[in-house]
Amino acid sequence: MLKYFKHIGPSAVFAVFVGALLLRIPAVAFTVSSPEPLNGVVFGHFFNAVRQWPWLSLLLGFLVVFTQAMIFNKLCNEHDVLYTHTFMPAWLFILANSIFPENLHINPLMVSNYFVIGAFVFLFRMHQSDRSPTLLFYATALLTLGSYFVTEYLGAPIMLLVATIIFKNVGPRDLLAIITGTLIPLGMIWSFHFLTDQPFDFPIPKYNLNIKLDKAFMRYVAMTFFFLLTFAGLLKSGLNYFKNNIKTRRINLVSIAFFAFAIFIILIKYDHLRHYITIANSGMALYAAYFLLGEKGQRIKGLLHSILLILLLLSLYGNQLKDWLL
Repeated sequence: MLKYFKHIGPSAVFAVFVGALLLRIPAVAFTVSSPEPLNGVVFGHFFNAVRQWPWLSLLLGFLVVFTQAMIFNKLCNEHDVLYTHTFMPAWLFILANSIFPENLHINPLMVSNYFVIGAFVFLFRMHQSDRSPTLLFYATALLTLGSYFVTEYLGAPIMLLVATIIFKNVGPRDLLAIITGTLIPLGMIWSFHFLTDQPFDFPIPKYNLNIKLDKAFMRYVAMTFFFLLTFAGLLKSGLNYFKNNIKTRRINLVSIAFFAFAIFIILIKYDHLRHYITIANSGMALYAAYFLLGEKGQRIKGLLHSILLILLLLSLYGNQLKDWLL
């Protein structure tokens, strides 16, 4: 089945589209319930209104994830992030956003990935660019706007500073770009609220790390298996590090830096793990795809991909199938 996604022909786009659609069609048939919005969610009224029509919420969720997958895949191929051009990142991006039923519905964390991918567009151009301050400003501004949905993205300037060090020596203009890229969008957000006479209730994160492994742990088998594939891909990428050109090495390091940043956010927001897993989509998709690519061990990789699909389907529809069969 992997062979349908390993090339970049039109049939691969069709395979990704059909695969994403097939993953979500049962949600309509089984009437998978839409989750309650997180407390303090920006534009909560919009998401609450959409949740009144689960089919509309599922449709919007599908359109958002599919377009994000296509943009992310184009970005990976354009900058040779993987050692071959393929639609595997798009397919794994969609699978990463299909781990829990909550992820199928339109939600603010899903929307925030547009800002993340947009920031990557500018960061990946920094290799041997003489416009690094400009690129850094736009990348920072996008992640700051993304903090309107994921407050923790306000910590992104630290990650962006690391990304700058990976590409070049940090200069005063780079630091100024990161600072202004953070402050100007925040000022625009505050001004919008002030001019429209709306209270500026910026969501304040509340952390309550309370990890419990109980019977519900079985619901996280699909997520655990996906992360195992991801870390196997990270290991493979590390082993092949010096086989890549300098640009690919640096882009991979930047991708790893953001993935580590996303994992950190997920850990401190563990109580909302099923929602926040969405922000790690790009890293999970990229490195799981990296592991599953290649000519060696194709049968084993195909088997692992099939196991992942089965686990995802059980995670999404296991309870409904059990009730339907019994």
